[in-house]
Amino acid sequence: MAEPLVVLVAARDEAGRIGGTVSALRTAFPEAEIVVADDGSHDDTAEQAKRAGATVVGLPRLGKGQALTLAEREAAPGRLLLCDADLGGDLAPLLESDADLAIAAFAQREGGGLGIAKRTARALVRALGGLETREPLSGQRAISPDAREACFPLAPGFGCEVRMTIDAARAGLRVEERELDLRHRA
Repeated sequence: MAEPLVVLVAARDEAGRIGGTVSALRTAFPEAEIVVADDGSHDDTAEQAKRAGATVVGLPRLGKGQALTLAEREAAPGRLLLCDADLGGDLAPLLESDADLAIAAFAQREGGGLGIAKRTARALVRALGGLETREPLSGQRAISPDAREACFPLAPGFGCEVRMTIDAARAGLRVEERELDLRHRA
């Protein structure tokens, strides 16, 4: 029997996208519990997520790391799959990894920017965790129970992914990036 799976979705003001994301996750992972961490949305993100079949943990705007931490506390024990509310594509290959922390690396780059945040994140993971990473900011992650114990509570805000990777590496857990054909809003 497979370990239980909980999918945690970080969302803020995603009413136009969250229903489709939750529906796709429900189809891809029919046995999983889908929990949306609604981080102080001003629109009807929570209602759209509920209509699509998710459990919603509503909270005041705290930031991504805090929202996911509070949702994780409400979730059943077992594996976690984290994803962003605007995601498109198949996350199943992350769950096929035997790594404690499997991180999705997008096959195609989307969006603009100069990559300063990503370069800084890579440098931090290298310096503090001893790992070379391609996508240190990816919010799409499969987390084993051991990694869940080592990484939660998450760092506040959008630094949560970087700190999670560092924490997993420092705990001696296996970290892997997998290239996937995913899409999201830049």
